[in-house]
Amino acid sequence: MRKIDWPRIRDILIVCICIGILLWAAFSIMGMFVHAIVLLLLSMAVAFLVTPLVNFLNRYIPRVLAAVLVYIVVLAGVGMLCYALIFSLIQQINYFSNNLPGYVKSLPNTYSTLQDWLLKQGVPQASISKAISTISDQAQSLALSLASNLVSIVLIVTDVIVNVLLVMVLSFYLTLDGKRVRDSLVGLATERTKPHVLLFEDALNRVVGRYIRGQLSLAAIIGVLAGFGCFFLGLNQFALIIGVLAFLFETIPMVGPALASIPAILISLLLPTPFPRTYEIAIYFVIVQMIESNILGPRIMGHAVGLHPVASILALIVGGQLFGAFGALLATPVVAAFWVVIASLYNSLRGKPADTLLMKKRSPWIRSRRRSDQSIIEEDAQSLQADSANKTPTTAKAHFTAPSLNSSPSSSSIPIHAQNLPKKTEGAQFIAPSSDILHLVPDREAHSDGDDTTTP
Repeated sequence: MRKIDWPRIRDILIVCICIGILLWAAFSIMGMFVHAIVLLLLSMAVAFLVTPLVNFLNRYIPRVLAAVLVYIVVLAGVGMLCYALIFSLIQQINYFSNNLPGYVKSLPNTYSTLQDWLLKQGVPQASISKAISTISDQAQSLALSLASNLVSIVLIVTDVIVNVLLVMVLSFYLTLDGKRVRDSLVGLATERTKPHVLLFEDALNRVVGRYIRGQLSLAAIIGVLAGFGCFFLGLNQFALIIGVLAFLFETIPMVGPALASIPAILISLLLPTPFPRTYEIAIYFVIVQMIESNILGPRIMGHAVGLHPVASILALIVGGQLFGAFGALLATPVVAAFWVVIASLYNSLRGKPADTLLMKKRSPWIRSRRRSDQSIIEEDAQSLQADSANKTPTTAKAHFTAPSLNSSPSSSSIPIHAQNLPKKTEGAQFIAPSSDILHLVPDREAHSDGDDTTTP
């Protein structure tokens, strides 16, 4: 019977406990600086998006001028888009505020309609009165809290504006000096660890780029679904507001559609004849939430960063439990980046190419551009043979008459248009196409036995 190596088990347990303590300490320290870390990551994301354009303009103008020009254009474009959206939103808000007195007057009729409908469904009168009383008390408390916290709301809006300005300033400096910072960080690595650092940089660049594109695509899909759904369900005057809110709320993973459904349901309740429209809107947003959480989110984000949907969902849950909404937002790209690095290091230790995992995620078009020269030569030879077999020859095909062993080859045994051809060498074969020109292409198989008596 094999003895148990208790000292080894003890050492493994000690190492696991130490790793757990270090992870707990790291998470605790990161939790104290979540706000600063989020601002830095958002700045890096903005710099990541605009850096390619700055690099392109840097070929013709100084980098400072290129960065200033790009940020002016980006801010102008975002400002025009916000102006168009805000102008439309203001019109819809004015329409809502002008009709608000009529909505308030219609509340008794709405109450009676709701009560009659619930009674027809078999709900007891006592339960209806209790539920409506609870809703009324909560609405009054919400209105009082909003009125009392008006100063806090103004401070929150001011804080958001300041944070946006900080993100823009930090991203500008990262765009301007990003290469210098990158070179300084890479220069700190030793010659032995520098390939691993470069591998991590490459993996991080790819994962972050795919994550940003995937997140924007998912937010756009949810915004369009929310807007069109409300448009066709009777909230056509407020479809744009709800769509924009759904797009913004989608930056919070897993709960974006649920947050967007709150204003849609409230607006539907205030409009005349709220039922059964409100139920339809609630059911529609539940369906959108299920599609986003179980299909679109894991598929789009998992495929974008190279994670399985199950791993993506687990990363969102763990990140949300540890760091809240920002943890859920950043969990997927962080886990994906570490997974790519660990898998690549594992492949390199086994003697395989380090970027095998990254290569699997490239599109077929990119993989086709990385074909080896030998595969290109083979495909060209096959196409030439197919052409010579399918097309009708316009001239006599080239042929070689094998000379006898006791006589030397004479020029009369070779066609006139093949007499001036170069002598055949090892590793090459003559392919006679339908034209008069004969192509010389390498053989696909090497002759290891040194025999050069191949048949033309």
